Amino acid sequence: MRKSIFRASRAVNRLYSTIRHAEPAQTSPKPPSNPNKRNLEDLTPSDLCYYWDTKAPNTDQLAFADKIFIPSRHSPIKLWSASKFRTTPLSSIEPEVAFLGRSNVGKSSLLNAIMGQEICWTSSKPGRTREMNAFGIGGTKGGESKVVLLDMPGYGKASRAEWGMEIMKYLQGRKQLRRAFILIDSEHGIKQKDADILGLFRRYAIPHQIILSKIDKVITRTKKQAKTGVSDVGIQRLQCMLKDMKPVIQPDPYTSGGPGALGEILTCSADVSVGPGQALGVDAIRWSILSAAGIDGSLEGGRLARL
Repeated sequence: MRKSIFRASRAVNRLYSTIRHAEPAQTSPKPPSNPNKRNLEDLTPSDLCYYWDTKAPNTDQLAFADKIFIPSRHSPIKLWSASKFRTTPLSSIEPEVAFLGRSNVGKSSLLNAIMGQEICWTSSKPGRTREMNAFGIGGTKGGESKVVLLDMPGYGKASRAEWGMEIMKYLQGRKQLRRAFILIDSEHGIKQKDADILGLFRRYAIPHQIILSKIDKVITRTKKQAKTGVSDVGIQRLQCMLKDMKPVIQPDPYTSGGPGALGEILTCSADVSVGPGQALGVDAIRWSILSAAGIDGSLEGGRLARL
């Protein structure tokens, strides 16, 4: 009798288990714990960035950019390292973008977040990046990468004068370079070293763009607060900071000695997750990288069309 009851109980358990797994999963957007706030994952590029000469990317463009950067066997891959400009490969034809910033600003961590893989060396000590390191993105078996990202040695504390000389040689002489992205720490703003770099870029007409890092500390006061959502006050505080930065990075070309930065300021927090493999603000940066490389996401003849 006990065996019969036991077998019947197991059969009922299996039946309920089958029904439970057969039911379609009901998913819905996670509401913020505070109705007066918005979840980090719901914030758009228009909320986090400042566009005045360009348009903010739409949902389809962000999805396309994320797709290009999905890690695979052939992406990202390290292509080369060089300590001197004359040792950089001359035969490469892929469009390149370079990432610069003060030492220990979190540049390598951001690149890891952009590429979706821990491929750049990161350290709490400044000055660990001592070469120009190139990484290919969007490559396929037997095919070239769609765009190349360069992790450049930091400037300022723990940097070396000879690194700056070689970096400037690359920025001025590299035909494949499409844009230089300069990472600015939102906690410190534009320091004198940053202003000096921006002045050099204007003087030599090097195309460049600003990325503001660690903006979770601007839109929320603590990481604990960020978990409950972001208020309109936090978004407004960030937008005011970005608008105040505009005349500094894009001054009058007649008085500043050359063209300023691209007419959009991007923001990010490389260590704040807003989804699987996705850090805050990274999707908009990915789209800007592809835009700089001339990739618009449309297909013509089975190949990605250039802008």
